[in-house]
Amino acid sequence: MLYLTDLFIKTKVEMLTQKNNSHFKLCKFKLFNIQINGGLEECCEVTVNGVNYSDLNNAMKINAGLDVINTICDYSNTYTPIFIDNAESVNETIKTDSQQIRLYVTDTDEKLRIENK
Repeated sequence: MLYLTDLFIKTKVEMLTQKNNSHFKLCKFKLFNIQINGGLEECCEVTVNGVNYSDLNNAMKINAGLDVINTICDYSNTYTPIFIDNAESVNETIKTDSQQIRLYVTDTDEKLRIENK
């Protein structure tokens, strides 16, 4: 009986993780750690291609954040401007339905400059 209960919980956790991750294009969420004794520990880690968020480079962190924002905006049907700081570190950001305001650092500009693209 305990084995069946444990198997049910593990299957339910796997289904929950798959359902949650199906909403995201780039990111995946690791919601549970499997412990040495086979038990489950709750966690919530964002990964991209199996790499933890904390180990990603700045460009991928920005794109992962945009993926999360896209999913939340689509779910709530609410779209707001997104400020992207350190945008000079990203060659290409993923597309969003929200307006993107990218903040760049340049050596040549001494005053604030605004460009519309």
